[in-house]
Amino acid sequence: MRSLSWKLGGALLLIVVVSVGLMAYLTNRSTAREFRQYVMQGNIIHAQLAAESLGEYYAQGQSWQGVQGILPQFLMMGGERLVVVDSSGVVVGDTGRVWLGETEARLGLSGGEPVIVSGREVGRVYVLAPSTDGMMGMMSGGMMGRGMMGNGSPTVVTTAEEQFFSRVNRSLWVAGLVAAAVALLLGLLLTRQITRPVRALTRGARQISKGNLDYRVKASSKDELGELVQSFNSMAASLAGSEQARRRLTADIAHELRTPLTVIEGTVDGMLDGVFPPDSEHLTSIKEQTALLTRLIGDLRDISLAEAGQLKLERAPTDMVELVRRKLAQVEVKAQEKGVALKLEAHDKVPEINVDYMRIEQVITNLLTNAIYHTPAGGSVTVSIGTVDADREHQVSNPSLAISVADTGEGIAPEHLPHIFERFYRVGDSRARSEGGTGLGLAIVKHLVQAHGGKVWATSQAGKGSTFTVALPLNA
Repeated sequence: MRSLSWKLGGALLLIVVVSVGLMAYLTNRSTAREFRQYVMQGNIIHAQLAAESLGEYYAQGQSWQGVQGILPQFLMMGGERLVVVDSSGVVVGDTGRVWLGETEARLGLSGGEPVIVSGREVGRVYVLAPSTDGMMGMMSGGMMGRGMMGNGSPTVVTTAEEQFFSRVNRSLWVAGLVAAAVALLLGLLLTRQITRPVRALTRGARQISKGNLDYRVKASSKDELGELVQSFNSMAASLAGSEQARRRLTADIAHELRTPLTVIEGTVDGMLDGVFPPDSEHLTSIKEQTALLTRLIGDLRDISLAEAGQLKLERAPTDMVELVRRKLAQVEVKAQEKGVALKLEAHDKVPEINVDYMRIEQVITNLLTNAIYHTPAGGSVTVSIGTVDADREHQVSNPSLAISVADTGEGIAPEHLPHIFERFYRVGDSRARSEGGTGLGLAIVKHLVQAHGGKVWATSQAGKGSTFTVALPLNA
């Protein structure tokens, strides 16, 4: 997890450094460009004002004689230099007193501000600034004479400008470093917030892998990481439930297998010891227990296949009314022996349905056997068949064929109703093993119905009976 923290921190640091550096560079370039433009505009205005005043001076004497003496009064800042040339290009005034008598061509001056008198150009004015980098310096003083722009403004950087840029750059870098430090600090805090639940999930995964299925991770946020923590806790709870169900199932299977095996072993031992005679009565007992074991193993196999989605169904169009009628005829003798009346209520025009005949027959058999067993003498078991469009309460969304098996038995208490389709679940002594079942009948019903894409549910009132309903989709 430290590796993730370092990766996030390094990525954040790289982003901050690149962003701050790029911002400082672009800001510096933009500031220098705008400042030079500002200085250039100031020099243009200065040159224009100086040219206007010098024109008035020239108009009074009609010559440049004495112009050297008045030039200093036109200077506006220290280090600045004014140069005046006449109409022939000869320098007649220079505040630097170096270029007097020189020519424009030789000095490389160009683009000065013209001095106009009576509509005639009588000379030009140059406003020069001192160079700080030594480039293109001319004569003494290191003045810049080339690179003029616009109306006589030199594109050079003065000492004051250089100092200004230096201060701006220094301020930019200081601000950038402070911003980078703050951003890095906040980023580290954010990284910690991101990696903390990840570390917690890692600890949780380790605990789960060690078998501690009761371990839960505390959710400290409501974002995607918080949802991940909740999903992890839900997974852990599901695993814990599955583990408990597995242990319970293992114990139930061992218990269910032990009973018939104990009976078989005891009977055989009695025969070997001469306690029981090897007659048909005891051999029949062994056969019955063997059949119970076979049925138990077969039921467990069917449930396992259904849960894994590997239960093969041989679907064919089936007349469900005829199937139920045949099953009622098969269990009629048993019902009469117990004094239970059987009834069939089939709605008109019940359509055929595409199902596995043998599997659905097993479903109906389990439901009828269960209902007859739990209905006392004088009671009744009623099978109803009809179609339903939808049943939101029981999550039936498609047109389905509904088969209901209702009895008038003792009913099921509300606290037991949600669990009756679980494997080996028994409701008190009334559903004890003495009934000869495996405890898997309703679980098989549930899985076989779900394999057909249907739903099964039960409703009951204690003391008044129960109703089990199977809904199978018509267009499966």
